[in-house]
Amino acid sequence: MPKKDSKNQKKSIGIKETLAGADTSLMEKQLKEQIEAPMVRLSYTYAMDVVQAKLKMINADLTEQFDRQVIRSMTGRIKQTDSIAKKLMRKGREVTFQAAVTTLNDIAGIRVVCFFCDDIYRVADYIKKQKDITLIKEKDYVKNPKKSGYQSIHLIVEVPVTYLEKTTKIRVEIQIRSFAMDYWAELDNQMCYKKSAGQIENVERETKDYSDVIAKVDNQMLELRRQIEKM
Repeated sequence: MPKKDSKNQKKSIGIKETLAGADTSLMEKQLKEQIEAPMVRLSYTYAMDVVQAKLKMINADLTEQFDRQVIRSMTGRIKQTDSIAKKLMRKGREVTFQAAVTTLNDIAGIRVVCFFCDDIYRVADYIKKQKDITLIKEKDYVKNPKKSGYQSIHLIVEVPVTYLEKTTKIRVEIQIRSFAMDYWAELDNQMCYKKSAGQIENVERETKDYSDVIAKVDNQMLELRRQIEKM
Protein backbone atom coordinates (compact mmCIF):
# COMPACT_ATOMS: atom_id res chain seq x y z
CA MET A 1 0.00 0.00 0.00
CA PRO A 2 1.39 3.48 -0.90
CA LYS A 3 2.51 5.59 2.07
CA LYS A 4 -0.08 8.29 1.31
CA ASP A 5 -2.97 5.78 1.35
CA SER A 6 -1.64 4.23 4.56
CA LYS A 7 -1.45 7.67 6.20
CA ASN A 8 -5.02 8.51 5.10
CA GLN A 9 -6.29 5.17 6.40
CA LYS A 10 -4.65 5.74 9.80
CA LYS A 11 -6.13 9.24 9.93
CA SER A 12 -9.59 7.85 9.11
CA ILE A 13 -9.29 5.19 11.82
CA GLY A 14 -8.14 7.85 14.30
CA ILE A 15 -11.14 10.05 13.52
CA LYS A 16 -13.53 7.10 13.88
CA GLU A 17 -12.06 6.28 17.28
CA THR A 18 -12.36 9.92 18.33
CA LEU A 19 -15.98 10.08 17.16
CA ALA A 20 -16.81 6.79 18.88
CA GLY A 21 -15.71 8.20 22.22
CA ALA A 22 -17.14 11.67 21.76
CA ASP A 23 -20.55 13.19 22.27
CA THR A 24 -21.48 13.95 18.66
CA SER A 25 -24.62 15.88 19.60
CA LEU A 26 -22.72 19.19 19.86
CA MET A 27 -20.98 18.59 16.51
CA GLU A 28 -24.30 17.74 14.88
CA LYS A 29 -25.89 20.87 16.35
CA GLN A 30 -23.10 23.06 14.93
CA LEU A 31 -23.34 21.27 11.58
CA LYS A 32 -27.12 21.79 11.51
CA GLU A 33 -26.75 25.52 12.20
CA GLN A 34 -24.27 25.93 9.35
CA ILE A 35 -25.75 23.57 6.75
CA GLU A 36 -29.24 24.97 7.29
CA ALA A 37 -28.19 28.62 7.25
CA PRO A 38 -30.41 30.49 4.73
CA MET A 39 -27.60 31.45 2.32
CA VAL A 40 -26.21 27.89 2.28
CA ARG A 41 -29.63 26.34 1.66
CA LEU A 42 -30.39 28.89 -1.05
CA SER A 43 -27.05 28.18 -2.74
CA TYR A 44 -27.83 24.45 -2.93
CA THR A 45 -31.39 25.17 -4.03
CA TYR A 46 -30.13 27.51 -6.76
CA ALA A 47 -27.68 24.85 -8.02
CA MET A 48 -30.48 22.28 -8.18
CA ASP A 49 -32.76 24.75 -9.98
CA VAL A 50 -30.05 25.31 -12.62
CA VAL A 51 -29.63 21.56 -13.19
CA GLN A 52 -33.38 20.95 -13.29
CA ALA A 53 -33.85 23.79 -15.78
CA LYS A 54 -31.18 22.16 -17.97
CA LEU A 55 -32.93 18.79 -17.67
CA LYS A 56 -36.25 20.33 -18.74
CA MET A 57 -34.53 21.78 -21.81
CA ILE A 58 -32.87 18.43 -22.54
CA ASN A 59 -36.24 16.69 -22.25
CA ALA A 60 -37.86 19.22 -24.60
CA ASP A 61 -35.03 18.78 -27.13
CA LEU A 62 -35.11 14.97 -27.04
CA THR A 63 -38.91 14.88 -27.07
CA GLU A 64 -38.88 16.94 -30.27
CA GLN A 65 -36.19 14.71 -31.81
CA PHE A 66 -37.87 11.39 -31.06
CA ASP A 67 -41.52 12.50 -31.03
CA ARG A 68 -42.05 10.99 -27.57
CA GLN A 69 -41.44 12.09 -23.99
CA VAL A 70 -38.02 10.94 -22.72
CA ILE A 71 -37.99 12.04 -19.06
CA ARG A 72 -40.94 10.78 -17.03
CA SER A 73 -40.19 12.71 -13.83
CA MET A 74 -37.48 14.48 -11.84
CA THR A 75 -37.25 15.27 -8.15
CA GLY A 76 -34.70 17.17 -6.08
CA ARG A 77 -33.80 17.19 -2.42
CA ILE A 78 -31.22 18.58 0.01
CA LYS A 79 -29.87 15.89 2.34
CA GLN A 80 -31.09 16.04 5.95
CA THR A 81 -28.50 17.07 8.55
CA ASP A 82 -28.71 13.78 10.48
CA SER A 83 -28.07 11.83 7.24
CA ILE A 84 -25.07 14.07 6.50
CA ALA A 85 -23.67 13.45 9.99
CA LYS A 86 -24.15 9.67 9.74
CA LYS A 87 -22.47 9.53 6.33
CA LEU A 88 -19.49 11.57 7.57
CA MET A 89 -19.09 9.19 10.52
CA ARG A 90 -19.31 6.13 8.26
CA LYS A 91 -16.54 7.62 6.15
CA GLY A 92 -14.44 8.36 9.24
CA ARG A 93 -14.68 12.12 8.70
CA GLU A 94 -15.15 14.86 11.26
CA VAL A 95 -18.76 15.96 11.69
CA THR A 96 -18.21 19.52 10.52
CA PHE A 97 -19.61 21.79 7.86
CA GLN A 98 -16.23 21.98 6.10
CA ALA A 99 -15.91 18.19 6.01
CA ALA A 100 -19.45 17.89 4.65
CA VAL A 101 -19.07 20.32 1.75
CA THR A 102 -15.61 19.03 0.74
CA THR A 103 -16.24 15.29 1.24
CA LEU A 104 -19.86 14.62 0.26
CA ASN A 105 -21.09 14.84 -3.31
CA ASP A 106 -24.77 14.25 -2.62
CA ILE A 107 -25.82 17.05 -0.26
CA ALA A 108 -27.91 18.24 -3.21
CA GLY A 109 -29.43 15.42 -5.24
CA ILE A 110 -31.69 15.11 -8.27
CA ARG A 111 -33.35 11.90 -9.43
CA VAL A 112 -34.26 11.65 -13.11
CA VAL A 113 -36.57 8.84 -14.26
CA CYS A 114 -36.73 8.01 -17.97
CA PHE A 115 -39.24 5.77 -19.70
CA PHE A 116 -36.65 3.53 -21.37
CA CYS A 117 -33.16 2.36 -20.44
CA ASP A 118 -31.47 3.70 -23.60
CA ASP A 119 -32.80 7.18 -22.82
CA ILE A 120 -30.78 7.41 -19.60
CA TYR A 121 -27.57 7.44 -21.65
CA ARG A 122 -28.97 10.12 -23.97
CA VAL A 123 -29.83 12.33 -21.00
CA ALA A 124 -26.43 11.69 -19.37
CA ASP A 125 -24.62 12.59 -22.61
CA TYR A 126 -26.57 15.84 -22.97
CA ILE A 127 -25.80 16.81 -19.37
CA LYS A 128 -22.08 16.25 -19.99
CA LYS A 129 -22.24 18.54 -23.06
CA GLN A 130 -23.46 21.56 -21.07
CA LYS A 131 -20.81 24.29 -21.01
CA ASP A 132 -21.87 25.99 -17.79
CA ILE A 133 -21.76 22.94 -15.51
CA THR A 134 -18.70 20.75 -14.91
CA LEU A 135 -18.70 16.96 -14.70
CA ILE A 136 -16.67 15.81 -11.68
CA LYS A 137 -17.41 12.10 -11.55
CA GLU A 138 -19.48 9.46 -13.33
CA LYS A 139 -20.54 6.00 -12.13
CA ASP A 140 -22.42 3.60 -14.38
CA TYR A 141 -24.35 1.15 -12.22
CA VAL A 142 -26.35 0.02 -15.26
CA LYS A 143 -23.45 -1.65 -17.04
CA ASN A 144 -21.96 -2.57 -13.65
CA PRO A 145 -24.86 -3.01 -11.18
CA LYS A 146 -24.23 -2.93 -7.45
CA LYS A 147 -24.13 -6.24 -5.58
CA SER A 148 -27.70 -5.59 -4.41
CA GLY A 149 -28.92 -5.35 -8.01
CA TYR A 150 -29.24 -1.54 -7.93
CA GLN A 151 -28.97 0.08 -11.37
CA SER A 152 -28.62 3.77 -12.20
CA ILE A 153 -26.19 6.27 -13.71
CA HIS A 154 -24.73 8.73 -11.20
CA LEU A 155 -23.22 12.02 -12.36
CA ILE A 156 -21.56 14.44 -9.97
CA VAL A 157 -21.55 17.95 -11.43
CA GLU A 158 -20.40 21.34 -10.18
CA VAL A 159 -22.57 24.41 -10.65
CA PRO A 160 -21.09 27.91 -10.17
CA VAL A 161 -23.24 30.01 -7.84
CA THR A 162 -22.37 33.71 -7.94
CA TYR A 163 -23.58 36.27 -5.43
CA LEU A 164 -22.10 39.78 -5.55
CA GLU A 165 -18.38 39.22 -6.20
CA LYS A 166 -18.13 35.70 -4.78
CA THR A 167 -18.56 32.50 -6.81
CA THR A 168 -19.01 29.17 -5.03
CA LYS A 169 -18.99 25.84 -6.85
CA ILE A 170 -21.82 23.65 -5.59
CA ARG A 171 -21.82 19.91 -6.28
CA VAL A 172 -25.04 18.18 -7.30
CA GLU A 173 -25.51 14.43 -7.67
CA ILE A 174 -27.76 13.43 -10.57
CA GLN A 175 -29.17 9.91 -10.56
CA ILE A 176 -30.59 8.82 -13.91
CA ARG A 177 -32.54 5.59 -14.18
CA SER A 178 -35.37 3.97 -16.13
CA PHE A 179 -38.93 3.68 -14.85
CA ALA A 180 -38.35 -0.04 -14.19
CA MET A 181 -35.06 0.59 -12.33
CA ASP A 182 -36.75 3.25 -10.19
CA TYR A 183 -39.62 0.86 -9.38
CA TRP A 184 -37.15 -1.76 -8.14
CA ALA A 185 -35.06 0.76 -6.14
CA GLU A 186 -38.12 2.18 -4.37
CA LEU A 187 -39.47 -1.25 -3.40
CA ASP A 188 -36.01 -2.45 -2.32
CA ASN A 189 -35.67 0.59 -0.05
CA GLN A 190 -39.15 0.00 1.43
CA MET A 191 -38.55 -3.68 2.13
CA CYS A 192 -35.07 -3.23 3.63
CA TYR A 193 -35.98 -0.20 5.77
CA LYS A 194 -35.24 -0.77 9.48
CA LYS A 195 -34.51 -4.48 9.00
CA SER A 196 -31.80 -6.14 11.10
CA ALA A 197 -28.57 -7.37 9.46
CA GLY A 198 -29.75 -10.98 9.26
CA GLN A 199 -33.14 -10.04 7.87
CA ILE A 200 -31.61 -7.70 5.28
CA GLU A 201 -29.39 -10.49 3.92
CA ASN A 202 -32.44 -12.67 3.23
CA VAL A 203 -34.41 -9.81 1.67
CA GLU A 204 -31.43 -8.72 -0.46
CA ARG A 205 -31.04 -12.22 -1.93
CA GLU A 206 -34.66 -12.12 -3.04
CA THR A 207 -34.57 -8.56 -4.37
CA LYS A 208 -31.36 -9.26 -6.33
CA ASP A 209 -33.20 -12.02 -8.21
CA TYR A 210 -36.09 -9.65 -8.88
CA SER A 211 -33.73 -6.94 -10.13
CA ASP A 212 -32.57 -9.38 -12.84
CA VAL A 213 -36.19 -10.05 -13.79
CA ILE A 214 -37.01 -6.33 -13.95
CA ALA A 215 -33.87 -5.63 -16.02
CA LYS A 216 -34.99 -8.31 -18.47
CA VAL A 217 -38.46 -6.74 -18.75
CA ASP A 218 -36.82 -3.31 -19.17
CA ASN A 219 -34.82 -4.59 -22.16
CA GLN A 220 -37.84 -6.37 -23.62
CA MET A 221 -39.90 -3.18 -23.50
CA LEU A 222 -37.03 -1.32 -25.17
CA GLU A 223 -36.94 -3.93 -27.94
CA LEU A 224 -40.71 -3.68 -28.38
CA ARG A 225 -40.48 0.11 -28.68
CA ARG A 226 -37.78 -0.23 -31.35
CA GLN A 227 -39.95 -2.67 -33.31
CA ILE A 228 -42.90 -0.28 -33.14
CA GLU A 229 -40.71 2.62 -34.33
CA LYS A 230 -39.82 0.61 -37.44
CA MET A 231 -43.47 0.03 -38.40
